[in-house]
Amino acid sequence: MIKVRALDTYERLNIKDEKLNVIPKKGKIFQVTEDRLKILLGDNRHRIPFVEVVEDKR
Repeated sequence: MIKVRALDTYERLNIKDEKLNVIPKKGKIFQVTEDRLKILLGDNRHRIPFVEVVEDKR
């Protein structure tokens, strides 16, 4: 699992994280899988990042 920090993207676009089922506040730290990380870093329909990596223990 990879520890990430939410950017303000969720709040600006009013988008719920599909796994957390909430709109994470900027700065919220949570863990994601490597596959999910790719999506949240910009490989998504919006083509923008939703998180930044805090700690990568791969």
